[in-house]
Amino acid sequence: QLIVHAISEHVEPAGVHSGDATLVLPPVGLDERILARIKEIAGKVAKAWNITGPFNMQIIKANDASGGEPALKVIECNLRASRSFPFISKVLGTNFIDIATKALVGRDVPEAVDLMAQKRDYLATKVPQFSWTRLAGADPFLGVEMSSTGEMACFGKDLIEAYWTSMQSTMNFRMPEPGEGLLFGGDTTKPELAAIVDYVQPLGYKFYAANPTIKEHLESTAKNDITVEVIEFPKTDKRLLREKFQKHDIRGVFNLASRRAKTLLDEDYVMRRNAVDFGVPLFMEPK
Repeated sequence: QLIVHAISEHVEPAGVHSGDATLVLPPVGLDERILARIKEIAGKVAKAWNITGPFNMQIIKANDASGGEPALKVIECNLRASRSFPFISKVLGTNFIDIATKALVGRDVPEAVDLMAQKRDYLATKVPQFSWTRLAGADPFLGVEMSSTGEMACFGKDLIEAYWTSMQSTMNFRMPEPGEGLLFGGDTTKPELAAIVDYVQPLGYKFYAANPTIKEHLESTAKNDITVEVIEFPKTDKRLLREKFQKHDIRGVFNLASRRAKTLLDEDYVMRRNAVDFGVPLFMEPK
C-alpha cells in the first residue's frame, strides 16, 4: 500500500542527472491526470517488488505527437531514501523518514494520505550548487553524470519567486543587468537560442557572439531587429580572453551546446570554462 508519496518536477530535460536538476514541488507543469497516473504507477511498482519502506523513482514523460495521452515510463527505481527526502518533507510538512521507519518496523503505521491532492498557496524549488572552479579544466556541461556538490532550496508564492530566491542563494551568482553584454554560443539548430534573444532583447542588453555563424543565426531568426557583434575570441590565451570579456562588459553567457566538448580548443568548451573561471553566470538550460 502506498502510504505517502511526493511528485516533484524537473526543469531540465531527461538526460541531466537528477542531482544536477532543478526540482519543483508541487509541480506546475503536470495536470491532475498525469499526477493520478504517476501515483498509480508508484503503487504498482511497490506491489510488484513487495517494497516495505522508502523508495524513489524517476519517470520520463514524452508527449504524443498525435495529441494523445503522454507516455510515462519508469527509467529508474531505487529501494532507498533519496537526497530529496528532507526537501519534500519540509515542503509538504510531513516527515517521510519517520513514516518510512514506522513502515519498516511495522509499528504505528499511519493511514494512507494523498499529500499531492492538497492545494497549497506556495511552492518550493531545489537548485544545484556547482564547484567548477575547484576542478581545473573540467567542462561545465550537464549530462548523465552528477556534477553538483551542493544544493539550495527556497519557498515562494509562485515558481518565479521560489526559483529566483534559490538562484540568489547560490555562491557567486550575479544577474546580468540591462545594458551589459551577453555572449551567445552553442548549437544553431536549437530554436531556443533565438527565443532567448527575443525574450531578453527588450531589457536593453548588448549581444555578442564568438563567430559569424552565431551572429547570422541570431539576427536572421530573432523576431525583432537585433544587432549581434562578433568579438575576438582567443582560445589559447586566457589573459587575452579575460580582457575581451572586460572590454565588452560581458556579464552573462548563454551556451546551448548539444554535447560535451572533445578537445580543449572547442569553442563552446572555451566559452563555458572561462565563463566559470571569470565568475560570469553561465546559462545552459533554455527553460
